[in-house]
Amino acid sequence: MTRTRLDLSEFNETPPNKDPAKLREISDGAGFPSRPAVPAVVTPAPLDVQQPATFQRPPRASGNRNIAINVRVDPETAARLYALRDADPTRKRVLADVVADATILLYERELGGKTQ
Repeated sequence: MTRTRLDLSEFNETPPNKDPAKLREISDGAGFPSRPAVPAVVTPAPLDVQQPATFQRPPRASGNRNIAINVRVDPETAARLYALRDADPTRKRVLADVVADATILLYERELGGKTQ
């Protein structure tokens, strides 16, 4: 089987530029008038961008939690928990461990029971 080369000579010519006035005349006559150009809307940049006064969570380290618990706390409590977590940078504690230790201490203080 031999390959034949396609004759693309008829596609080599570039079409002549179209006259915009003629195109407008045809489109207006057919009931398709062109729309006027709409200027771009420029929104002014805000002068003073204020950051929200909420607690920004630091990156979470992975831990060995068995059960996921979703709790909501106020920003002050969250800041205290993260401060406890970051108190000793050599230990690299996770937030779940801080909550577990705090729960044990509160349990012992409130109920007087010892945990294992």
